[in-house]
Amino acid sequence: MIYIFNFTISILLVISIIIIYFNKNNLSQNYYKKHFIIFIVKLLFISMFIYFFIFNFSISDYKIFIVSGYFNFIFFHIIEGLMNQKFLLKNDRQK
Repeated sequence: MIYIFNFTISILLVISIIIIYFNKNNLSQNYYKKHFIIFIVKLLFISMFIYFFIFNFSISDYKIFIVSGYFNFIFFHIIEGLMNQKFLLKNDRQK
């Protein structure tokens, strides 16, 4: 069950990274405000997904689901940050 849970979270976060990658030009204006909104939406979505999994499948050891879900979130958020950092530095050099 934990593998399905983590795989689903990973797929959802990869999809968000792909969307951000192809819409880089829209993010360059007001980057920090848009990044904060994206961060909050992803955090709320992951939290609701963890809640859904724990309470609908009657998971007894829920702590491992919470820790692994947020570990996935942090890992993919760092990857997204590195990708956006390259884009922002490239834009600053061109100006």
